[in-house]
Amino acid sequence: MTLGLYQTTTILKAVQHLPKTHTFLRDTFFPSKNDETFPTEQVIVDYTKGKRKMAPFVAPRTGGITMSREGFKTERYTAPRVAPQKSLTIDDVMHRMAGESVVSAKTPAQRSRELLAKDLIELHDMVTRREEWLAAQTLVNGKVIMKGYAGDSLETIEQELDFNFTQNLTLTENWLIKDANGEYIANIDANPYEDIKEWRRHIIKEAGAAPDVLLLGADAEKGFVNNPKIIEMMDKKSMNFGNIEPSIKSDAVTFIGKLPGLGVEIYTYDDWYLDDDGVEYPYIPTDKVVLAKKGFAGFAYGAITQMEQGSQEFKTYEGGRVPKVWSDHQNEQKMVRLSSRPVPKPGNVDGWIVASVVEV
Repeated sequence: MTLGLYQTTTILKAVQHLPKTHTFLRDTFFPSKNDETFPTEQVIVDYTKGKRKMAPFVAPRTGGITMSREGFKTERYTAPRVAPQKSLTIDDVMHRMAGESVVSAKTPAQRSRELLAKDLIELHDMVTRREEWLAAQTLVNGKVIMKGYAGDSLETIEQELDFNFTQNLTLTENWLIKDANGEYIANIDANPYEDIKEWRRHIIKEAGAAPDVLLLGADAEKGFVNNPKIIEMMDKKSMNFGNIEPSIKSDAVTFIGKLPGLGVEIYTYDDWYLDDDGVEYPYIPTDKVVLAKKGFAGFAYGAITQMEQGSQEFKTYEGGRVPKVWSDHQNEQKMVRLSSRPVPKPGNVDGWIVASVVEV
């Protein structure tokens, strides 16, 4: 019974039911309903790029016209593995845990099971935050450069996923510019509404789907809400251009307003991540805006192959999260690892636009 508790197949069922960490970019644009798992380390990512063709007319009593498969590309990636792990030592199970009563009667075995559950949740959250980073890099750059380490050594590895994204724009009239004193002010000559309207039209033309979410970086948001043309338009309620009514949706997400005439909701996402060098960056750069459609992308997951405790054979698991628990008898500790091979799959790479709207 005790051995079964730590088997991968047993823990895998529990991992699949762990509470989801709420991540705005992942949930909004890469929802889990679009995820796909593969039985191999390699995943297949299909993405389109190009215009829509009409069916050709043909003469009477003739056959059809064979159409080429333009605008469709398939990439096969060896999915990079993320594998955070934690150790459970004798000291961890012999002494009370944080919040545990000082007169607790818990046994080391009970603490071991509780710590295993907490460790799995913490590792699950770490992997989810990496997925949020992958989603952000795909949205902002159209590619992902993944750097990591070969085990505990200092040897580095690097892999790039490039989706051939070409819709990273720079405006002639930035929304936020510098005055004579070098202070940032809203540009009275800029027209954010017309910019968004044009971007929306362009995405519909190229991808055939209307975007419905505009993400604003911190400085981009200042240039938008303080723009005289936007302020004037929002005062004309009868014209139904839109409304600016900021409201807090979560600790990191603020709903700025909606442009009903364009069907676009506007948000800011004030959350940061620590890169591998310990430097903090916002998920959405302060000078950027991203216009995209909800749920347009997803993730593909490669399979995880590992050797189980007490076995001499390798076993392959298909799924988004694969746990492993094993004992290190030499050092009197139990190890728990959660592995994943996530690859973002954006679908149509003409389906979103990124623009720099702040003067450098």
